[in-house]
Amino acid sequence: MTMEIEQGSGISIFAAAEWLREVHPHGTQKWAGEQAEAAFLNKATSLGLTVSKPWGDSERYDLIVGSGSRLSRVQVKSTRYEYPAKHRYSIRNLHHGTLYTEEEIDFLVVYIVPLNIWYIIPVKACRNHRNLRFFPGSTNSRGRFEKYREAWWRLQSRK
Repeated sequence: MTMEIEQGSGISIFAAAEWLREVHPHGTQKWAGEQAEAAFLNKATSLGLTVSKPWGDSERYDLIVGSGSRLSRVQVKSTRYEYPAKHRYSIRNLHHGTLYTEEEIDFLVVYIVPLNIWYIIPVKACRNHRNLRFFPGSTNSRGRFEKYREAWWRLQSRK
């Protein structure tokens, strides 16, 4: 059992996923979410952010990200599946059938696993959208969330 290490960013999520499949062969949705949270923890801490996990599993946010005096509530979503005919990835902006709100979370973080791409989206930018679609290879207007790609600076303290 081997794990590849990506230079400067810790364990590759792909290597970790393969290793975890050997140990934990059933790939449930909860398990995929836990993988995405682990990848987020690795990436965020490598960028100097502090990440905390709330006690229990009852909050609408997965993690709390700290930078200086600023704390942000973060919900992490991930997708592995591309819709080939449309070259898009999609996630649901829902928790038990209801949209996330600004009172519940500050950021929706989306991880496109096969491309190793992150989107750091303020929740107000995706309100009223039950499904979020990502077109990472597109340059046309359908890629409305592209301005949030790798926008890690949004989680950092404002000075």
